[in-house]
Amino acid sequence: MASYIDDQYRVLRPIQGGNMSNLYLCEDDNDNRVAVKMFDKCDNNDDDLQEKIFHREVESLEKVQHVNIVRIIDKGLDERLGKFYIVLEFINGKNFEDAFEDLCSYDYYPKLELMEQVLGAVEYLHKKNIVHRDLKPSNIMFNEENVVKIIDFGISKLTDTFYSEYTVGNFSTPKYRSPEQAQGKTATCQSDIYSLGLIFYEIFKGEKIKEKTILDISSLPEGIQNILAKMIKMETALRYDNISDIKRDISYAKSKIMQDKFLNIGLTNRVSGLLHQYAYIDRNELALAAVAIERDLLGKIYIRTYKSNYGDVAYWLLGKQYISICKIDNRNSKRFTIIGIKFINNADLAQRKENAYEIPYKVKISALSNRIISAGEVDANVLIEELMNYEVQQNSLRDENMRIKDIASKWQEILKLQRRKVEQEKSTVRYTRFTVNEKENCIEIELDKNVQEVEFTSDDMLTMTTKKNIFRLCNVGYMRECQNGKMIIDLDRNTYIGNIAESGEISINRRLVEIALGRQTKALKNVRFKEIVNPDISDIIFNPQKATSKGNILLSPKECQSSLIDKSKLVSLEKALSSDDLFLLQGPPGTGKTTFISELVCQILKRNSESKILIASQSHVAVDHSLTKVKELIPNIKMIRIGIKEKFSESVINYTLDAFCQEWTATVIAKCKEAIENYKNEIGLDESLQGKNSMILEIEQLTKTVESLIDELSEVEEEKSQIDILNGKWHYINDKISAMQKLVQVKSNSISGQELVSILDDFTENINGLNDRLGDIIEESVQLSEQKEELERRYQKINDDINSKSKNITDWKEVLGVSSQEEYEALKSDIKNSLKENQIKYNQFSKIEALCKEWIKRVQHGDGLLQESLVDATIVGATCLGIASLGTNVELNFDWVIVDEAGKATPPEILVPINLGKKIVLVGDHKQLPPVVDENLIKDPENSKFNLTKKDLETSLFEYLEQYLDESCKSILDEQYRMNPVIGELISQMFYDGKLISRTSKEEKSIPLKIFDHKSLIWLSTAQKSNNKEEILRSGQYYTYRNRCEANIIFDYLLKINDELDDLKINKEVAIIAGYRAQRDLLISIFESQYSSRLKKRMKIEINTVDAFQGRETDIVFYSVVRSNDEGNLGFLQDVRRLNVAFSRARELLIVVGNHQAVTKNISLYGQDNPFVGIAQYIYSNQEDCLVEEVK
Repeated sequence: MASYIDDQYRVLRPIQGGNMSNLYLCEDDNDNRVAVKMFDKCDNNDDDLQEKIFHREVESLEKVQHVNIVRIIDKGLDERLGKFYIVLEFINGKNFEDAFEDLCSYDYYPKLELMEQVLGAVEYLHKKNIVHRDLKPSNIMFNEENVVKIIDFGISKLTDTFYSEYTVGNFSTPKYRSPEQAQGKTATCQSDIYSLGLIFYEIFKGEKIKEKTILDISSLPEGIQNILAKMIKMETALRYDNISDIKRDISYAKSKIMQDKFLNIGLTNRVSGLLHQYAYIDRNELALAAVAIERDLLGKIYIRTYKSNYGDVAYWLLGKQYISICKIDNRNSKRFTIIGIKFINNADLAQRKENAYEIPYKVKISALSNRIISAGEVDANVLIEELMNYEVQQNSLRDENMRIKDIASKWQEILKLQRRKVEQEKSTVRYTRFTVNEKENCIEIELDKNVQEVEFTSDDMLTMTTKKNIFRLCNVGYMRECQNGKMIIDLDRNTYIGNIAESGEISINRRLVEIALGRQTKALKNVRFKEIVNPDISDIIFNPQKATSKGNILLSPKECQSSLIDKSKLVSLEKALSSDDLFLLQGPPGTGKTTFISELVCQILKRNSESKILIASQSHVAVDHSLTKVKELIPNIKMIRIGIKEKFSESVINYTLDAFCQEWTATVIAKCKEAIENYKNEIGLDESLQGKNSMILEIEQLTKTVESLIDELSEVEEEKSQIDILNGKWHYINDKISAMQKLVQVKSNSISGQELVSILDDFTENINGLNDRLGDIIEESVQLSEQKEELERRYQKINDDINSKSKNITDWKEVLGVSSQEEYEALKSDIKNSLKENQIKYNQFSKIEALCKEWIKRVQHGDGLLQESLVDATIVGATCLGIASLGTNVELNFDWVIVDEAGKATPPEILVPINLGKKIVLVGDHKQLPPVVDENLIKDPENSKFNLTKKDLETSLFEYLEQYLDESCKSILDEQYRMNPVIGELISQMFYDGKLISRTSKEEKSIPLKIFDHKSLIWLSTAQKSNNKEEILRSGQYYTYRNRCEANIIFDYLLKINDELDDLKINKEVAIIAGYRAQRDLLISIFESQYSSRLKKRMKIEINTVDAFQGRETDIVFYSVVRSNDEGNLGFLQDVRRLNVAFSRARELLIVVGNHQAVTKNISLYGQDNPFVGIAQYIYSNQEDCLVEEVK
């Protein structure tokens, strides 16, 4: 036996042999265990047959990828041995032949489950047009986790492939061969079904089939009898013709087996006490508790394994309202006992059920400790084994299921619906006037009084009506804000104010929206077809478990550039640097995501200073914040900020592409000039002679340029003449109409009424024809006029350039001392002759000088500059879509792509930067605001084809990956430094399962306000106010809400706080966050009209909705609940992610304003827990630091 196969797979030992091959356990170069199948030469030395069998198996394996089918890793020909080989995943388990006795000992139910796995794999093969043709017990394996694997495809038949040289069909095992195969007929999918029938006949009967054995299934349950009988029918017409029907019958047989089985579970006194404490039962009695739990577990019951941090194992029964925590009973090892109850919100409960095992038995809860096992009672250990098998299968099948759902197609359909919406809807608003604010480079627009709401975002390029033509629009800029009928637009650098009409329409530049959607579509396509910088990323996106990590990086705080690196950041940095392709970091509020990003950049560059890094985000603010932090840690780093300059923060304005290019240009020019001087000195050139030669070269170049400009001038003159001809049409038609009008006026005075009517009819017919064309001619005339103006400007510029360069030629000739062309040609000839002696050196110098001057010219004019300058930058910053604005002519390729706020980006958005990186780091928090996608897409009639849900629209790629990535490829920052610990603990308990640790102190994060007794979390309740109800307003097709009572209370308390701050002589930032836009507008209106001057001394106040505040923080937060109604309805306020963002903005003081009784009236709404109930409970439980104050 050879020690190595093909010099790369070290042989450990033989595993087994067959008729045509041998199997060996080997190790690859990375010490990974693999199975190598070596194909033996045939007895008749028919090498072609060996090769045909090899290719048959390879072709089959390469077509399939299924959890229950052995996976091919490599293939090849060992030339030294002259044998083909296939490298397969190593399955640490047994085949059905070797494990026959063990399999026979299984109950009927697990046998049927095992059968389902095998059938699932074979069904997959059949759908791939593959017939196995040699299914037998030795070709079916199962590993330690009871996961089935089908192996050996040596004689499989691809029904869509034709082999003419050989047939290998007769190599199948006779015992399990179908009747049609035995007769030499073509094997079909039904042949595989027959073979499986015989295999499972043996397992269910517990005996091997011998020659001439009469198959007897009468002792088996009726359902299993029917299945096996139909699988092993001799006639194909009577046999199952597809596996789907078999699986359906197996499901029915399993349900029949389970009908009379049940699980008997006990409970402890502690459980009864918990249910009584939380008001699920009236009295603390075991019998009442048993009834309550049994009711909670009616219907579908789910179970999952729970392992504590200490390694203890328990089992969670997931009911309708809570989780029952079970362990094996100490006195009866065959039963569960409930030892605790876990109360969680309905959303989390539903999420946990998605991946849990559905118990196939009824459940009985008993308050009695009866140790006798009843008939039909299921051993708890059997359920545990089923659960373990299920969880193993789930781990293996999870990624496969995600691919089956075809996530990419769902994302594609969202883009299609968005494009359809853009095509069908024209989002416009009318305006009546505008004024220019030159100081802030913006315009302030007064909207039409009928405009209630606008659908523009700050990232939409807005257009306005042009002055010259009301049917045309021009780009203006980006909306800064819009409230109370006024909109402020920050002007684009190319905007010409004189071109904007005094009144007209504002709309989104649809072309730019379509471009953005096109970029996302292209990025999605690239990922699907692996046409990206790192194709392995594509596999990970659709199968996150493929993400791997070497785990080979260890860091200490001393190795970090920043002093703010805590334990969770250190662990996260180690994981990010160790990851092979992709790493995900969840950063709850105040945990320092930007600190992590900047330190990661330092660590990357410390390991490879040549690394190129892209920092991207869904928002401009996040990009700028990260770049600023990086610059603080690495002051000399070369960075470029790509995008719309008007959107940049002041901190990065010097790193724009223009600024970087200017600096880069100056460096290139200096180096070129230095190179010329160095080479000149090196070869010892005659300065005078060479100077004159350089002047001549310059004159020759200028002469060529002038000739080119003269040709261009001729083209412009030709275009002008064409426009003059077209413009004549307008004058001709205009003259004709005028003449006809005069003629009508003259004639009408001298003819009768009847004649006039006849003439007017003829005239009307003619004039209508002219009018039809007149509108088009007017439009053409306007366009021609504009084109003519542009051509005249261009003509003048070319003329000026010709004059300028001609003067330069004259000046150079004067310096040379020549006054005519003849003298110039003579001097040029003399210099050329003088240079002949050192022609080689001079020629070389001329080439170098010309090259350097060409470079200087190129960089001065910006020709081809972008690619070179980007290569020279270490860091590039851009929004997810902004990075694609550089166009296809620029090759973008980054070693690392870091995406901040990844939880807010839609999947197609985030795929744009992902396309460009070798390694990807996603930073975000899926428990804060989700991607913003118009929910009306769901209502689009086209959606009936796609069946998209609100969850589909709101699920980011970040959230999807976070669910499935291995722990080695993801991490969470769990220490917050922003909020007062009282606020921080509320955020931790409500939104992060209590895992967020506050590293702040009450002393450093408190405002000593007497009005609130120095407390940091306040609820100002309007429950006692008679005018506390919400107002409903209609805004377009939506409803919005406002609450005047809450608005007045907010400003009353702001005045009181302001007085105390004045006494303390401290200033504070205040955010007033409203759940609805109507409430925001009301607050702004009241503030600006009544309180602006009174509160500005000690407070910097900003009023907005939740969305505007993500990623920011302030000292004080007022949160206006708004909703207050008798039904306790909350609308979208019950979205915990929005509350998480709103509350976690506060550093020192959080004040909730609203009717606490109304918003806590319902414990749950629409199947989800009411978050305000938990908030109120937290405040009541921490009255030392929290306060509910009833406002009278």
